[in-house]
Amino acid sequence: MQPERLQKARELEQQALARKDTNQLAEAYYQYGRTYVFVGDYLASQGYFLKSLRLLDPRGDTFELSRIYVRLGENESRSGRPADAFRYANLAVSVAHRARSLRGLGLGYGLLAILHQHKSDSWMHGNRAAYDSIMYYQQKKGAIYRSLNDTLGIAECSLELGTLYTKVKDDRAIPRIREAYDLMLLIHRDRLLANVMLRLAEAYLVFGRLQLAHQALLEAERRYVANKMDDYDILMGLEQTFVRYYQATGQWKEAFAHQQKANALAVNQLLSDRNGTIAQLNVQYETQKKETLLEAQKRELALRTKTLETQRWLTIVIAVLLVLAAGASVTFFRLYRRNQRISRRNEQLVREQNHRVKNNLQVISSLLNLQAKRLSDEAARTAVGESQLRVQSMAILHQRLYDGERLAEANLDEFIRELVEGVLRTYGNPPVQLSYNIDPVYLSADQAVPVGLILNELTTNACKYAFPGNEHPLFQIDCYLRANRLHIRVTDNGPGLDQSSVPVARTSEPTVLKRESFGMTLIKAQVNQLRGTYRFDTNQPTGTVFTMEFKS
Repeated sequence: MQPERLQKARELEQQALARKDTNQLAEAYYQYGRTYVFVGDYLASQGYFLKSLRLLDPRGDTFELSRIYVRLGENESRSGRPADAFRYANLAVSVAHRARSLRGLGLGYGLLAILHQHKSDSWMHGNRAAYDSIMYYQQKKGAIYRSLNDTLGIAECSLELGTLYTKVKDDRAIPRIREAYDLMLLIHRDRLLANVMLRLAEAYLVFGRLQLAHQALLEAERRYVANKMDDYDILMGLEQTFVRYYQATGQWKEAFAHQQKANALAVNQLLSDRNGTIAQLNVQYETQKKETLLEAQKRELALRTKTLETQRWLTIVIAVLLVLAAGASVTFFRLYRRNQRISRRNEQLVREQNHRVKNNLQVISSLLNLQAKRLSDEAARTAVGESQLRVQSMAILHQRLYDGERLAEANLDEFIRELVEGVLRTYGNPPVQLSYNIDPVYLSADQAVPVGLILNELTTNACKYAFPGNEHPLFQIDCYLRANRLHIRVTDNGPGLDQSSVPVARTSEPTVLKRESFGMTLIKAQVNQLRGTYRFDTNQPTGTVFTMEFKS
């Protein structure tokens, strides 16, 4: 018995019983059955397969149901009941057809090919009809596995064909078995290679290649031991093939020793069948006990469900009485909730409005960008590009208004950083050293829009005049709140502004020189809207400082 396979089946059974999962329980019984097949206890194996069948049959046609019929047919064939074996094989093929399971059909056709081999040995003595029946099912199985691109299935078909050719002494036997060996080696199915080498040794014996047969037998035995296998069929096949090899080479002592081992295996198999019957009775008793426990649990669950239903109706009656008694309170509560919903709806509408404005501004920005690309005049393209940046600054603001934590207010720190970095990305200047010193301040939309336009103009001017040719460009923004007034200072280290084109100072009644650019005019207009003051100063040794303050 392979302890790891048995442990895996037990764990699967325990999980299935804990979850009350019949599908998983059917798989656990299937694994038990396969475990007992490997040790040659076909009686115990058949019992588990039948238990799995009882759980799978009500589910209808599936691959798992077809597979169970195949395993039942294999056990019936090993136990010398060919009629039952054929019945199960035909059931397996029928279920696989209805379930449209190619793998199920492959297993069913493979079993039919084996059963036709065991039906009579006349195909080994020239009965062409019997031989053609075997080859028919074998070829159908091979075609299915090739269509599925199943390397293991193709290898198994090659091995079965090679074994078939060996029995009719067809010289295609050895190449077929070698092909199966190469495929299984390719997909690392080491546990199956012992059986392949055993079949190859049998083929070498049939064709009189005794030295190669002995090498293959030793390799098969080595792999059997190395993989710690416990497979009755392979072990019996090894001993019988060793007997035939030593008989063919006249080593009668060794042949006798291996024949004794084969006889001991056969005796153990008979004892296993007897012990398996006793074990099967114990298993049936334990299974019936578990099924009785499950039935009791079902009854308890039904009783609990009924109790819960009664409690639910009682709760409903009490709730209705409470509602009738507290009608006035409920009315006031609903009014309160209604006001809350209206407030939330208004908040959603404001956010939706900001979102749509932002989207519209993005559309306008995109249109300006497309228009700028079509202009051939550089001055016009620059003007349109600057307008696009102004629109983009307002779009960023509206995004902050509906994305922020506060309704209709923008976080000044996040707004300034996103705006400045967006302008820098647009102009693509060399890396600029940015410095922000911004107090945590929230501005309303009425104040944030002018501030955004002013900062957009200042950043644009810095990108155009301060940063080009500057090895270490610097751009600094300071923002702090003092005595309910917001102070903003923007500093760069460029060559400075032409004093003939900018206002030297700005108060509530500023004096502006005649030659003002559109950007300077825009700054002036936005400061007026904020009812604030501003000024430009020269930064020593180079650069420009813009300062502004207004009531927050």
